[in-house]
Amino acid sequence: MSSRSLRNSPVLLAAVATLLCACSSDSNDHADSPGASGGAATGGTSPEAESTGGTATGGQATGGTSATGGTSATGGTSATGGSSATGGSSPTGGSSATGGSSATGGSSATGGSSATGGSSATGGQATGGLGGSSGTSTGGSGDGGLAGSGGTSTGGDGGATTGGQGATGGDSGGGSDSGGTAGTSGASTGTPSAGCGKDPTLTSGEHTIQSSGQNRSFMMRIPDTYDNNHPHRLIFAFHWNGGTMQDVDGGGTSGYTWSYYGLRERAENSTIFVAPQGNGNGWANPGGQDLTFVDDMISLIEDDLCVDRDRLFAMGFSYGGGMSYAIACDRADVFRAVAVYAGAQLSGCNDGTSPVAYMGIHSVNDPTCGYAGGEGLRDTFVRNNHCTPQDPPAPAAGSRTHIITEYEGCDPGYPVVWAAFEGAGHTPAPVDGSTADSGGGDVTWTKEEVWNFFTQF
Repeated sequence: MSSRSLRNSPVLLAAVATLLCACSSDSNDHADSPGASGGAATGGTSPEAESTGGTATGGQATGGTSATGGTSATGGTSATGGSSATGGSSPTGGSSATGGSSATGGSSATGGSSATGGSSATGGQATGGLGGSSGTSTGGSGDGGLAGSGGTSTGGDGGATTGGQGATGGDSGGGSDSGGTAGTSGASTGTPSAGCGKDPTLTSGEHTIQSSGQNRSFMMRIPDTYDNNHPHRLIFAFHWNGGTMQDVDGGGTSGYTWSYYGLRERAENSTIFVAPQGNGNGWANPGGQDLTFVDDMISLIEDDLCVDRDRLFAMGFSYGGGMSYAIACDRADVFRAVAVYAGAQLSGCNDGTSPVAYMGIHSVNDPTCGYAGGEGLRDTFVRNNHCTPQDPPAPAAGSRTHIITEYEGCDPGYPVVWAAFEGAGHTPAPVDGSTADSGGGDVTWTKEEVWNFFTQF
């Protein structure tokens, strides 16, 4: 096992009030401030009122997903300087100090993060995304982006020099696919879906389909430079309890730079993104209902658009993390990798024996979905991926930083990465040096690390 210890950033975010909630199977009110993370387009912090559980699968908490708090308009955490006001193409700094994935060597297990820079200077996507959707007027990320957040000081991912998906026809000139872990399907040309070569009928925006006898909705973002002859990466991003698909798509107070947990900016028009809407704004997944919804979306999308069937990914925060974990357990033959932010077993895990590339991100201070619970999810895939069991280091109390551990001994192509942070509590967008749970979508180190993790494949 190798560990990458990260340095602190002086960036401080304005704290906002969040609703306290329980992520346990006893299901008390669960407030996710999607760190938002800029997360909630409806007001920034969109605290989740998560009487999660409810999932009939896996013995989760009773009570379903009462939106007791829904997406509270806590006023957003715009003070963090979300760079969205510029219409998304702001230099949010986001990718500026991608320091995170410095190519200083090592940790070839995850590959990918080398030199990604990802969307550096993306400014991104002239589409402007939903930039300005709440846009923080405080000057965006002029504070230097990942200023000193350091990302991973040892970089580690330099390993893969294959250029990621270069062989696939290059996503955005390879920029967003830098890295790739050679030998772990990094240079694979992928498996084209039935939609390749067709004139698409799906468009960016909101869609509704029938699934399990219900009308189910999702938001979609198709690259402006979509090529129906090039198989595209497909990423599903699940909202937190009380959140919405619009929150994930819009990026909340951080706007475009936090759209789809910051990965849309990093993708630079290389990737198709989907943000599904959970029933009752949660992911109880009764009887596998939400998994069937995912199956139905995949069927529709792959039949209409040119998708690389070998590069499907899932990610989500809190309840959305629980749903991503359920996908890892039950759809390991469909999804290549998942990223679970502050998750818990809330949506079930009916199988959980097959390998999937897994990244977990969790605060040692998380009062909502406890750290030990997140470790338990991670250890499922330490076992499934045949990694060498370890006890990854966690940041010291008061350090306000993060440590990323890349497990050794894992099956080729099935890495497990654990990112532990201290300072902030229940959030997908921590910023080194800060204790704020909200805001930070423009400067958090998580979006760079998750992007690098996904694009190694």
